[in-house]
Amino acid sequence: MLHGFRDPRTSPLAAVARHDFAPEKPLSLGGAPDDDVQLDGVAPHAAVLRALADGFELTRDGKTESLPPSAWVSLGRYTLRLSHQNFPGVVVLDPESPRLRSGPFPIWFAPDPAFRVEARLVQEGPLREQVILSTRGNKRRALRLGELRFQLLGKPMKLSALRLLEPGQGEAAVSIFFRDQTTGHESYPVGRYVDAEALGGDRYALDFNLAYNPACAFSPLYNCPIPPRENVLEAAVRAGEKDPGGH
Repeated sequence: MLHGFRDPRTSPLAAVARHDFAPEKPLSLGGAPDDDVQLDGVAPHAAVLRALADGFELTRDGKTESLPPSAWVSLGRYTLRLSHQNFPGVVVLDPESPRLRSGPFPIWFAPDPAFRVEARLVQEGPLREQVILSTRGNKRRALRLGELRFQLLGKPMKLSALRLLEPGQGEAAVSIFFRDQTTGHESYPVGRYVDAEALGGDRYALDFNLAYNPACAFSPLYNCPIPPRENVLEAAVRAGEKDPGGH
């Protein structure tokens, strides 16, 4: 994990700039003063990037290729992190970012088997849409799948299960965004995420030892979902990632 955070091709600590697309307007990439995304040491007007309804289109060296809604593009010394989310943008990763050396890096609570639980997904009638806010102020659409109900530390608890209605999200995707009684002092103030592991039928495993911070815990240049109001656990989940600080 720490090795990945030092990798300039993927680490949010390498993020140095963000460029969001204006409607129906491509971004020019290169070293010219009039390039939308200016990259030192890269040829002027080296590439053009367009946001499509369900992905991206990149033109460079006279060739055009289609890219998925979440993709990585190398250009000169830089890596461009493409993110659609229905609010398409480009995050520029630079191997010369000083934060790759200084951090902050991820830190974790000690593993505790008590924080791995089995949950049951309970539907609450027809599936319905729900708006999820994000750290950059966007309102993102999600499908509310129901409630995951489980026992944690001897108490009954529940979390809303969502599927973001965004390009690249599969039909089986289940997103869990949550806060708990450590949020804001021991863990990241925005909240954390935990993956739901399908066990068959309506059963899922939630391993809070694997709860992780969104990328915006390490850089404000990312656009991260904020847990819905109802997803606050009345327990101190001292498992998974802690607040790294430095934000």
